[in-house]
Amino acid sequence: MPKKRQPDSLRPGDHIYSDRCLKVYYHHGIYVGKATATNSRNEQVQINDAVIHFMGVNKSNSQTPCERCGHSSRRIGVVITCLDCFLKGKSLYVYEYDVPYLKLRFKRSGTCSVHPSRPVDEVLDTAFGCLRDENFGEKYKFFFNNCEDFATRCKIGESMSNQLAGLLFGFSLPGIAAYGFVKGIYEGFTDPEAQESGGN
Repeated sequence: MPKKRQPDSLRPGDHIYSDRCLKVYYHHGIYVGKATATNSRNEQVQINDAVIHFMGVNKSNSQTPCERCGHSSRRIGVVITCLDCFLKGKSLYVYEYDVPYLKLRFKRSGTCSVHPSRPVDEVLDTAFGCLRDENFGEKYKFFFNNCEDFATRCKIGESMSNQLAGLLFGFSLPGIAAYGFVKGIYEGFTDPEAQESGGN
């Protein structure tokens, strides 16, 4: 099982995740530390434990905006919130990178990657860039464009959901390869630019 972490152990650029629905799946984000957010009074304020993450519809059941960061269920897409709103009272974990392939069989999918992380400044630039543009490709989709895809894009420059890879194909080297193959086919069919070039 993943090791629980304390908030004071986090560093900017960490890929963090938290359990949801009786630990059936995890919600992922990038911890950025000190950052500016809009509170419940529509004021720009600095918070010390900010997280940038990708939210889909019904990912949050809070109707009342958070007094600290202003987050509520009405906000979807790439958002910045305080750590409490990210965790929603659940446990905190840090995603592992550069994990040897042979150790994948002992890990739970959605908790680690075999790829090394990019430098912290590149991770944060990507996360803040998506937040600024209010965009992370398509709308949130459980398959192929979810919160783990967003966090791994920030960390390694490539969107990957090992959580889905494990669920669909098993968390192993062949499973990750199969997931990548299927995702590539899906993106080829749904990418407008790819469709236009294919039709010429």
